Amino acid sequence: MFKVKCAQKLREQGLRLYNLSIGLTDRSEEPYATHIPVLIGVAAAIKPKILIEFGCGTFSTLSFQDEVVFPSLERVESYENDGAWFDQIRKTLRSSAKIHPQLVEGAMHRAVHAASTHRAGMIFIDDSPSTRERALSVAEVARCCGAEPVAVVHDSDLWRLRLATRKFEHRVQFKAFNPQSRSEERRVGKECRSRWSP
Repeated sequence: MFKVKCAQKLREQGLRLYNLSIGLTDRSEEPYATHIPVLIGVAAAIKPKILIEFGCGTFSTLSFQDEVVFPSLERVESYENDGAWFDQIRKTLRSSAKIHPQLVEGAMHRAVHAASTHRAGMIFIDDSPSTRERALSVAEVARCCGAEPVAVVHDSDLWRLRLATRKFEHRVQFKAFNPQSRSEERRVGKECRSRWSP
């Protein structure tokens, strides 16, 4: 038992040192909300009318209802594959013609084809507590949606997600919106590149 605990401590310290070496900070005290400043900043810059969300969220889905924070949004298609979580979010949503939650069967990456990703101005991916599953969704969005929508990937600093985001032609890391959040990577369409240039 002692050897296992020592090995686990060494792994944790090694990962912490690796993260520091590539510029990552410790997780925020509220890691489920770190993407909200990034979503607000990106939406303010590109003014999407249609947003597709893979993975309903207490913070994201409910925030998308706020017309002051997201004034350009006309339609939000939010896909979820966990039935209990889907029901919980639906109960929390106020009635809105803007938010369209959809329960999907099976793995989320299979729902990408059913979504009209080519119509979206912005795509948000935060669909699974498993980085392996979310990486499949990221890769599928990169493969299917072409160069137009901007995709925001939550927790993109996790190694599987970092690898999956490499499938996007253009990527930008955001650290300035929320210094306690982990880095966020975005894919930027050809017409949007100048907006992100220094």
